[in-house]
Amino acid sequence: MLDKDSTIKKIDEIIMVLSKSKKQPSILTQDEVKAIQGVFGEDQQKLANRLEDLVVLLRDDPDNKRGIRDARQIAFDEFGHVPPVWNVLKSVESLF
Repeated sequence: MLDKDSTIKKIDEIIMVLSKSKKQPSILTQDEVKAIQGVFGEDQQKLANRLEDLVVLLRDDPDNKRGIRDARQIAFDEFGHVPPVWNVLKSVESLF
């Protein structure tokens, strides 16, 4: 599992891939990028929104463990089938 900073960085990179940022991911593998890009078109924005909600809590309100768990669970229920998302959400679970 990843530490807190690595987990947040990985979530940020997944969001960058989903938002089609020009910046190249530094910790995501090519297979992870392909898996993220494989999320159905309109679901990409939904996933990005879920992850943004989660990362805001992780950064700005790390003591809000219930909020973090709830946001993680919603993202996991909807997108846990995508391997890189599953991995990063499991890291969040282990941290909080």
